[in-house]
Amino acid sequence: MTVPSEHGERRAPRAPGGLPLLGHAMSLVKDPLTFLDRQRRHGDVVEFRIGRRTAYLLNHPDLVHALLTGPGGRFDRGDIFTRARPLFGSGVAIADGKHHRDRRRVIQPLLNTTRLAAYLDSMADLAAARADGWSDGQNIDLNAEMADLSLNVVATTVFGQHLPAGVGAVVHHNLPVVVAGLARRAYGPAAALLDRLPSPERGKYRTALSAIHRVVDELISANPDSPALARLSVGTDERQLHDDATSLLIGGSHTSAAAAAWLFILLSGHPHIRRELQEEVDRVLGGRPAAPADLPELVHTRRVVQETLRLYPPIWLFPRRAATDLQLGGHTVKQGTQVFYSPYAMHRDSRWHPRPETFDPGRWNPDRHPQPPRGAYIPFAAGVHGCPGGDFALAELTLLTATVATRWQLDPVPGSDPRPVAGATLGPSPVTMTITARPLPPDRVG
Repeated sequence: MTVPSEHGERRAPRAPGGLPLLGHAMSLVKDPLTFLDRQRRHGDVVEFRIGRRTAYLLNHPDLVHALLTGPGGRFDRGDIFTRARPLFGSGVAIADGKHHRDRRRVIQPLLNTTRLAAYLDSMADLAAARADGWSDGQNIDLNAEMADLSLNVVATTVFGQHLPAGVGAVVHHNLPVVVAGLARRAYGPAAALLDRLPSPERGKYRTALSAIHRVVDELISANPDSPALARLSVGTDERQLHDDATSLLIGGSHTSAAAAAWLFILLSGHPHIRRELQEEVDRVLGGRPAAPADLPELVHTRRVVQETLRLYPPIWLFPRRAATDLQLGGHTVKQGTQVFYSPYAMHRDSRWHPRPETFDPGRWNPDRHPQPPRGAYIPFAAGVHGCPGGDFALAELTLLTATVATRWQLDPVPGSDPRPVAGATLGPSPVTMTITARPLPPDRVG
């Protein structure tokens, strides 16, 4: 695949700071966001090493768009996805080639526009019920609260099953352990030894992995005749059913939870934007919870969601592998080489996003600002491996944000300093939020 570039064909610049034998693996493990964000200064295609293996990072939207939407057969997902099999098995979240196409054809109708319309009422009801359960002055663990809500949204809408109390906490507690274990096995310098030698880490990892799989098995057994499970079961076995259910439940909920947590943190830090949001929901909703019919009117609310996904895209790094020798930006990439793109780094590039560190929902007003080029805003990726639930997530986050904003403000307790944690998703570090009842707008007083 040849992508137009201002550069002639030559070797890509190499990222500084690699170590003998390890390459840049430790930078990816210890501080991946800083490592990725710094690479654009070196070029649109930057070479780095994971151990002794050469890899490339793409820093230009044209290259990313070509990678995601170009002719098939040039890239596959590669062995980094393969190392996630202990969690996802052969589920659609990590499947490739014909198997991915087959499973995606089965799953896509569960998330299409028609089904989404049917899910919206349940999304709105769950958001309203969550807001109803809060009280003025209550402190909440924001990450746990959003994880539990998002898990229940997917379970209720897609699988038709309300989760028992405590299930969200099980996933919230164990999933980070699993993800950290998978990352060590994908990038770590001693990856090959982690499952061969007994260690406390291996025991914790396996225990957490078993807990996640039990949650999925219990979801399936509780409502085996649900339309979603019936569809997933067509032409396959119980193992594949479990793997696809894991992809939908864990993949679909964990990403939305991370985005929702960041959204409320960002609103707290930008009172003028929160006031604009409150003014919109007061005008559109008049104090009631958001309903699906309100979505077209919640324009500013949706832009708040879009801007949150720009600053903190839940999936912050994607790998691909060259399936043949090819050209990227004038540079030769050999078959079998890993090629990465980072929504986090791309979304913070000032060439495509002016004042990239600023939280500015107004940038998504096309009447006021030019919109970024294709490949420069990719919170849900694109192409054959793009997230099938992107519209689902946007609707869920918009309804939740509007419903909460009608009644509550969420602010970190004094001394909190939430920081990004680059795990399976780009969520915030643990943060306690205080819930405060909003004063009634003047037109609703009395």
